[in-house]
Amino acid sequence: MGPQRLGELMAALGLSTMISEAVLVRIAIPLFGETRCMRIGLISFALQCVLLAVADSSWHLFACAFLAMAGNLVYPSVSSLVSSTVKPEQVGRALGAINGVKALTEGIGPLLFGTLLTMSEKDSLPGWPYFLASIMVGLAYQVCRTLPDDESELYIKQTSQIAR
Repeated sequence: MGPQRLGELMAALGLSTMISEAVLVRIAIPLFGETRCMRIGLISFALQCVLLAVADSSWHLFACAFLAMAGNLVYPSVSSLVSSTVKPEQVGRALGAINGVKALTEGIGPLLFGTLLTMSEKDSLPGWPYFLASIMVGLAYQVCRTLPDDESELYIKQTSQIAR
């Protein structure tokens, strides 16, 4: 891609993030609930990883920017779910722990993934690290499937367990 096309891609990624965070999150989470939005986001992110693994044209990258909109539902959904299911006096600690893990993964993740991408450059399928990422997202999706769809049901179960 040339400089102009790369600039268009960066603009598309920025626009997809803005739409996701300013519009989609505010509509989807109240409409579908946190756990369903996490599932939607994880499926979208897994598809994005698979598409990146086989990408051989710039339109694939633009499609990934589109998929990123739904993928951006995961973190706000997790934060919302955690803040609504822990004891009120524990919300700050719980969200702090989530942000700490997020910061750690945002630091270590690119280093590890960049190393894997460098190792894969000479392979017949240079995008294999993205397939690995999609498998990891699939595992996260399986864990997410164990969460109840109704967040109030989850809250009721947890508060009854805390009260015992």
